[in-house]
Amino acid sequence: MFNRIIQFISFFFFGLALWLIIKEVEKAGWEKVWQLMSSTPLWVLLIACLFVVADFIALACYDVLALDYIRYKLPFRTVFKTSAVGFAVSNTVGHAFISGGAVRYLFYTPLGVPRAQILLLIAFETLTIFMGMGLIYVIATLLTPFTPDLTDKSHLETYYGVSILIVCAFLGYWFWVIKSKRSVRIGGVTLKAPSKRLTGLQLLVGFADNFLVSVVFYSVLRYHLETPFLPVFIVYTIAQITALVSQVPGGLGVFTSLFLLLFPHAMAEKGAVLASLFVYRAVYFFLPFLLALIYLGIYFLKNHTFNALKK
Repeated sequence: MFNRIIQFISFFFFGLALWLIIKEVEKAGWEKVWQLMSSTPLWVLLIACLFVVADFIALACYDVLALDYIRYKLPFRTVFKTSAVGFAVSNTVGHAFISGGAVRYLFYTPLGVPRAQILLLIAFETLTIFMGMGLIYVIATLLTPFTPDLTDKSHLETYYGVSILIVCAFLGYWFWVIKSKRSVRIGGVTLKAPSKRLTGLQLLVGFADNFLVSVVFYSVLRYHLETPFLPVFIVYTIAQITALVSQVPGGLGVFTSLFLLLFPHAMAEKGAVLASLFVYRAVYFFLPFLLALIYLGIYFLKNHTFNALKK
């Protein structure tokens, strides 16, 4: 029942956000938005793709840290391949715990990692992602008052309130890490506090991932609209976290609508902002997703052929 309620809420926000985007594109003009998108030069797309690759390397570090936590060591090439496919799928499909988890079950189980440990790995990765997003949200909130470009600061009290809750959660987590010495065994899974080194790396990797994603978007937006990085970074962070909480696949619609609402240049340069958002989505979400599907297709074909030959 609870899952159905969550799904209904997700679909509701998705539908509402999609409707708002269609209205905004109609105001800006479909032809103008398409013209701006198609005018994005190849060199801009290549720079954006380079930052996408850098971010997927950072994403692989989520798996590296999680494997360290469950005390398994695998070649980085294998970890990067699994992580890249997993995140490419979960970023686009949504419900990362299920979609990304299925990919990790597919690739890590044949390498001898027990299923219970893979479940723990996925949970640890999810925690690291939220830690990184929380850290970057707090930083973005603290920078907001010092950004003249963000003229609309009416939601600043809400941002501070959320930041205080995040900081309290961080302090509670650090207290558990420092003070907890005992392990708890639930079924076949052993839960224990990570080391201080691992906790510090969680924050570092989470920050690097979220920062690089904002740079991917800015590298596209900067060509269409001359604007400093800081206000883009702040609004992007707030919109991205809201989209993640909404549970809409890839934050589709929710992120775009909120960015248009909060970004100060969106009203005057709506066509440029929309075109940049659509190009960014194609480069960061759809292109990796397409490559992941091709890789999975080849993987299943090779394994099916190999098993058929063995029989």
